[in-house]
Amino acid sequence: MAHIAFFILPAAGHVNPTLSVARELVARGHRVTYALSENYRERVLATGAEFLPYALDQDRFWDTMVPKQDAAEYTDQQEFVNMMTWMLDMTRQTLGDFERHFGDGADRPDVFVCDPSSFWSGHILAAKWGVPVIRSTPTYVANEHWSLHPPVDTAEEQAEDPVTGALFEVVAELLAEHRVEKSIGDFAAEVHSGPALVYLPRAFQYAGDTFGEEVGFVGPCTSANSFHGEWEPPGTGRRLVLISLGTLYNKQPDFFRACVEAFRDTDWDVVITHAGGVAEGELGDVPPHIRVYDFAPQGAVLAHASVMINHGGTSTVLQAVSEGVPVIAVPQMAELHATATRAEQLGVGAKILRKDVTPERLRETTLALAGSAEVRAAVARLRGEIEAAGGPAAAADAVEALLAPAAATAA
Repeated sequence: MAHIAFFILPAAGHVNPTLSVARELVARGHRVTYALSENYRERVLATGAEFLPYALDQDRFWDTMVPKQDAAEYTDQQEFVNMMTWMLDMTRQTLGDFERHFGDGADRPDVFVCDPSSFWSGHILAAKWGVPVIRSTPTYVANEHWSLHPPVDTAEEQAEDPVTGALFEVVAELLAEHRVEKSIGDFAAEVHSGPALVYLPRAFQYAGDTFGEEVGFVGPCTSANSFHGEWEPPGTGRRLVLISLGTLYNKQPDFFRACVEAFRDTDWDVVITHAGGVAEGELGDVPPHIRVYDFAPQGAVLAHASVMINHGGTSTVLQAVSEGVPVIAVPQMAELHATATRAEQLGVGAKILRKDVTPERLRETTLALAGSAEVRAAVARLRGEIEAAGGPAAAADAVEALLAPAAATAA
């Protein structure tokens, strides 16, 4: 039995795809430990994994790690500085506790599964102990052929900026303190390179054919994860549209009101899940064929849906396609714009910018997607790519490939 430790950004879109992978590893006889904030305890324990909590200031996390700009590129230097500051603070806060927890020979992990977007405690311990790392990436990976981020200066050039330079000095101090003999540039490069689990099919990745085999495009792994109880379909036999903006960009009552108006006088059933983003009464008069929830089990609703309107979250879009459902994406920041554009490029959906949202545009686009044979064919093609990617089993294979022979034999 091997010990595999997950260090994942404490956001649902990053955590949820890993849970099916952990469940698969546990089923294969491995010991799995998650280092995560307390609000994920129940989800983690349900996989059979162990749970190692740390304290998290949720308000600061959301304020820092959720991009605010509705833009197709990451360009805000202050957001980068805020993110770096948070990541360093969290690394310093957790590193000592994690080292004490995992430091004993019997508890030391055989593989670290590290989210490149999370803080660096897992990466530093892996480098210190010589333990292999595999990245866990719920969205696009970058290489010399494609990146969502604009080109950046080298670490040395960035360090010339006083604010950024001070942050880099802290990183250097952490590496030296833990006897990690790497430059800041080399350490940063390792965080974003090497073996990877990418929760997309290769066909959905921009420039997907330019990535080597060490990057495992295993497809979305969210379909088996459900955290929001049961849901009963309307039973009317009518077409259904599911509408959700996820949990980060959901506080938009104007958008949800536009959705109500879009489908008020149609023969569609409508399910709106707003994740607490809409207060009681904010949607006004809602007709009975439009059902509004804080949360509903997304997979169960998608099994009955003809179209999904969402924020462009990569996992959400791919889960919809996995169920044979085309998408309308209303993106809110750079990564979501990239996913909305990719869905359009591959013919599995449409993109509507926030400024262009009207009831008429939502209704017309929904009807066009639902009635298009070309869209149905494109969804079927991408659905086949997702199924061929291998899902949790392929991800577990990639993790096991990093195990030392003794650990693999014991498993």
